[in-house]
Amino acid sequence: TDRDPLLRAVLRSLEHWYGDWRAAGGDPAASGLQAAYAAGCATLGRSVRAELPGGTSATGEAVAIDGDGRLVIARPDGARTTVGAGDVVHLRPA
Repeated sequence: TDRDPLLRAVLRSLEHWYGDWRAAGGDPAASGLQAAYAAGCATLGRSVRAELPGGTSATGEAVAIDGDGRLVIARPDGARTTVGAGDVVHLRPA
């Protein structure tokens, strides 16, 4: 299988997003990168549990991707937790 067409398509897409990001001064929101990522993120709107470094976890609804690319989880108590590193598990409805 010839992978060159796929590689070219990926590089063209990266070139487009990188150019927009640079033109926006590195701002992911202003460049549209943050919204495009959020639109394609299958985790947003789902019940999740994030297993965090240090053995802690956060459970709630995945509600956003912040400007630094971190997942924002709204916990049942109303608090929000941002997750930059960890294992995120999609929970099944009860």
